[in-house]
Amino acid sequence: LYFGGYDIPFVNEASWGISQNLLAFISFAVLMIKACFFVFVFMWIRWTIPRFRFDQLMHLGWKRLVPLALVNMLITALVVLWLQK
Repeated sequence: LYFGGYDIPFVNEASWGISQNLLAFISFAVLMIKACFFVFVFMWIRWTIPRFRFDQLMHLGWKRLVPLALVNMLITALVVLWLQK
């Protein structure tokens, strides 16, 4: 995801009137802070949610998600046919 890259949200850095080298360093620091923050958030979410065993995933897929997908296809087909009257 993009998240604005090196840009500081809601700030106009061009109006600061500082040297280009310092502005480049600040922009690089902002980019690294954003990257580290989102890596931290993704790792935190990944380590917080428990992992499923393979047999639990297979059970979820075959017993729950495949029938749900078939019902979804049937309902979508009926709606499309009904709207084309």
